[in-house]
Amino acid sequence: MIEKPHVGIICIAYNHEKWVKETLESVSLQDYYHKEFLIVDNGSKDQTRKEIQEWLGQFTGLYSVKTRFLDKPKPYCELFNECLSEMDVDYVVDLAGDDVLYPDHISKSVDMLVKDPKAAFVFSDAYILEPNGEIRTFYKRNDFGEIAEEIELGLIYETLLERSFISAPTMVFNAEILKKESGYDPDLYYEDFDIQLRLARKYPVLFSDHVGVLKRIHGDSMSSGQYQRYESKMLPSTLKVCEKALQMNESERETNALQNRIMYELKHALWSANFGVAEGFIHLGIQCGLKSLKFKLYKLWAKWKVDVSWLYVRIT
Repeated sequence: MIEKPHVGIICIAYNHEKWVKETLESVSLQDYYHKEFLIVDNGSKDQTRKEIQEWLGQFTGLYSVKTRFLDKPKPYCELFNECLSEMDVDYVVDLAGDDVLYPDHISKSVDMLVKDPKAAFVFSDAYILEPNGEIRTFYKRNDFGEIAEEIELGLIYETLLERSFISAPTMVFNAEILKKESGYDPDLYYEDFDIQLRLARKYPVLFSDHVGVLKRIHGDSMSSGQYQRYESKMLPSTLKVCEKALQMNESERETNALQNRIMYELKHALWSANFGVAEGFIHLGIQCGLKSLKFKLYKLWAKWKVDVSWLYVRIT
């Protein structure tokens, strides 16, 4: 009998007391049994640790579960890399403490990865739970449940450069490749944009047409602070990733895609009055050859530091 691949699930929770038990239970409900689970409370200030401990007290599963409880939060990318280094597995899942895996997500993802050992990761669709309770799929689907937009894996690097195209919680990584590429960049505040680009540049990636994860959008989620007024923690990391991408690009089409991303991020940096980061995007835009009228207007906006962030908050 051929032994099935071993999957490691790393769950890093921070102030997720409302959701973490459901998250942990979703790992137990997976129909894939060759797994191990590492649960980390990253110095939460609420009752997350207590919720995890209560779940552990009722755990009756037949797979390995380890825990780490930190007194002070660590940077996410650094902490994930530490956890990754502790695991000897074939594939790895990065699970936030407020997301939920559907029961067949790991098994369907592993089936895809087994067929292509050179692939760096597989991604799938997700249900997005909005703050108002509405649920939608990450990819638009028609009345027959078919994805409306073609997933062109041959152009995935270019697509990722231009816009957010992969729901990060759905990704299942080839652990060997992820470790070979040194995991997440510890100098970044968030991980997904950078790791998707770096891996898609060098390796094949796969898509599995199933809905694998429920991702919650709420006021405390990391993504909600992407364009935070005056002091976005995410925008400086986005700028660093775009700077790295300029060095990775190999074609004019990829440069055009990066130009589009720069214009998008620059617009939001200006609207949210993150003027220091905006100046960085302008410098990068000049390096990329941006010369449009809109770009020139953005340069003036950044120079004069016109603060309309109060309006930005209202309309977003």
